[in-house]
Amino acid sequence: MKAMEERSWLRTAASETQFDVAIIGGGINGACLYHQLAHAGFRTLLVDQGDFASGTSQASAMMIWGGLLYLQNLRLPTVFKFCLSRERMIREMKGWVQPREFRYVPNRGKTGRGALVRAALELYWLLGLCRRARPKTEIEFSEQAFLAGADSKKSLVYEEAVVSPSDASFVCRWILPHRNEDQVPLNYCRLEGGARDPARGEWRLDLTDVLGRKEFTARAKLAVNAAGVWTDKVNERFRIRSPFRHILSKGVFIGLERPAELRTSLIFDIRSGTDCMALIPWGPAALWGPTETLVEDLEEGFKVCPSDVRYLLEELNRHLARKVGAGEIVSLRAGVRPLAVPRDYRLKGGTLALSRRTEIHEDAAVPWLSIYGGKITGCIEVAESVKRCIEARLGPSGKIPSDATSESGAQTWESFPGLPDKVPTAAGCVEREMCYTLEDYLRRRTNISQWVPRGGLGRENQNLPHLERLAALLPGRDASSPSSAITAYRQHIEREFDAVLASC
Repeated sequence: MKAMEERSWLRTAASETQFDVAIIGGGINGACLYHQLAHAGFRTLLVDQGDFASGTSQASAMMIWGGLLYLQNLRLPTVFKFCLSRERMIREMKGWVQPREFRYVPNRGKTGRGALVRAALELYWLLGLCRRARPKTEIEFSEQAFLAGADSKKSLVYEEAVVSPSDASFVCRWILPHRNEDQVPLNYCRLEGGARDPARGEWRLDLTDVLGRKEFTARAKLAVNAAGVWTDKVNERFRIRSPFRHILSKGVFIGLERPAELRTSLIFDIRSGTDCMALIPWGPAALWGPTETLVEDLEEGFKVCPSDVRYLLEELNRHLARKVGAGEIVSLRAGVRPLAVPRDYRLKGGTLALSRRTEIHEDAAVPWLSIYGGKITGCIEVAESVKRCIEARLGPSGKIPSDATSESGAQTWESFPGLPDKVPTAAGCVEREMCYTLEDYLRRRTNISQWVPRGGLGRENQNLPHLERLAALLPGRDASSPSSAITAYRQHIEREFDAVLASC
């Protein structure tokens, strides 16, 4: 079935089926819950206003961690819980999640700090039931080749885990296998409004297929608001009152060309000593960050500012033998963390002290659940908790799938200019992965826009002909006029990348 024909079929199924559950939001919380409900036989609709994983879920550090930073506040039960979640994901999700070493490098002259961190890492290892490699000290390591004062550096090595090949891909893998008449995922499907119909015992959701330019109504017995940073806005639209709300924290990474000697993620204390930043090897790139900044305006939170870049470069250059400048940046990466707090909470100070916990609110009057907070670590447990709430209200009316329904055919691979390894083909992503636009392909179905300078265009726009060929293969709004799509994409990069770096 061709991509747009399948989309039309899914839209028809969405408009004609009474679903058990409608999930609003295709980020990590919504995706994992969708997978759980599909396997249990619930008729489930998943809608997202953009592409799947196109919000905060595409801008993380891609780390599966056991909550190490919570040791600062002696939140031992929280650390233990996250460690169990990490171990479960490593055990059950081979191929998705792999153990990975991290290297803490103390600042010069901070010998006492290093001893304290070593003690914390030993406790962390014990709280993880000793299932990761035991922390160790290493005096010699390859990364010393590009660090300042390398002869005086020593490091502490411990083990966490990471997702592969990216956080966005991780989210999509929960969703894409489940596409049939009982389980319907729709990206680029905007929620316009809706209301509860008490007589029929269902929610009526007014939706717009942005790509197909079609309006339709979907029906569901129960709704789950998993919209991430947009959760509060969705609840306001449906007049749902919750005891929780979100405080928003912006996190920015810069991507650089990866030094050949960078084999292990490096962790450094920031100048103030209140937080850490990481230099993370990721394919041919190295990510540095993240920042932590309170934001009031959600849309501004997804934009990188020159001040973010200057701050990140200042912190990074403290540790490098050869200083790097804005002109060497390959990519920019910004996300907004939804931090769950009580509705009447008033923030005093910064957001670092706030827990990254998840809260689930079940409305007492109507069948509506809201998920606050959320991160990759622990996503399975959150989905299972929400699923139990749903099962207490209603049972599944669909079929329990015997296997994944949409993983037909093998993935195909091709070269992309500037990358040493092949990437999934655009045609394959269109056929298998609900990939409709150039940004879907470059940012979320592959890592091209994060690994090749200027969103894949190249430093001098040398990849423009290649991108125009790719745009012609995509069935969404880019297909009708590949040249117009390329022009729009190029303007986006000039505005969100070039202009930012030019101001640094």
